[in-house]
Amino acid sequence: MKVDIPIQRGEAQLSVIKAWKEQKITKVINKTQKRLLEISGWEEKKTTKIESQLARIQRKMDHKKMEKAEELRSKKAAVHAKAQEQKAKVQTRRAREILDAEEEAARFQAIGQVPKKSSLSCF
Repeated sequence: MKVDIPIQRGEAQLSVIKAWKEQKITKVINKTQKRLLEISGWEEKKTTKIESQLARIQRKMDHKKMEKAEELRSKKAAVHAKAQEQKAKVQTRRAREILDAEEEAARFQAIGQVPKKSSLSCF
């Protein structure tokens, strides 16, 4: 776009050139400012979307973490219960074997006989 401005000399010419320059600079500044605002808006929109995705992923991870922790606590409780059951069986067997040994010893004592198989190798 070419604007026909009559050629002037001296200060009037400098004044027109200065006004033209100021207009161009203002136009460039306004255009740049508009573009910077668009970029900032784009950045804000993208950042918000990404933060939303991160929050969603974090919630999913927290949920999975809680589920996994509960699953492991359940396994731990099952292991503990099984261990308690096995300990009870061992203790019951021990009590039964001790009782059997005491009864057998009482029987040997009652009849005055020494056991043939002795776990005491020194006698």
